[in-house]
Amino acid sequence: MKKLFSSIRSATLLGLFLAKAEAADFLKPDSAGYIRDWVMLAPIALPEQEGGAVSVLKEQIRGEAALQPKDGDKIKINGKELTWRNITASTNYFDFNAILKTNNDHAAGFMVTYIECDKEMPGLTMAVASNDQGRIYFNGVDIYAFSEARPLMLDADKGRVSLKAGVNVIVFKVINEQNSWQGAMRFLDKLGAPVKGFKIRLAP
Repeated sequence: MKKLFSSIRSATLLGLFLAKAEAADFLKPDSAGYIRDWVMLAPIALPEQEGGAVSVLKEQIRGEAALQPKDGDKIKINGKELTWRNITASTNYFDFNAILKTNNDHAAGFMVTYIECDKEMPGLTMAVASNDQGRIYFNGVDIYAFSEARPLMLDADKGRVSLKAGVNVIVFKVINEQNSWQGAMRFLDKLGAPVKGFKIRLAP
């Protein structure tokens, strides 16, 4: 009986360990639906004479629409090696300068996240904000670009999308001309309520 109990206890502890490990692999949006967990690459220096409206429509990384990075991946841009890193925003928007602990003017940054859905979620609204210019690739498709300098205003731009069953890849590029460098994103349902019924991953 003692041996049987030991086996049951071991199996229970193993199951608990696996459950915790599985839970650690997945993250969730915050209480208002904002995505706070991303894989970040920044800063990418831009020519000072090149305005953000031009930069946001150019590729800083070849094939950037198809990016699927994970923490620790390295890439060389303009002779400088940069490393992708996992970040969790401390508020409902991410702030490149705060995360980097430096001020970066005339720079581009990328945030990538992986959204996993148990089933298709059609007819959602993607609500986006950026300071300054922003561009979004959704499952490899260029779906959004904002080409003017502006302060951050949550949910400034909205567009209709559908999350497919399985993993959805979001690549969010933000250009900073000067000073603050930020972005935010969440999904809303048809009634305008935050969508929170999906998992967030930080690797493909």
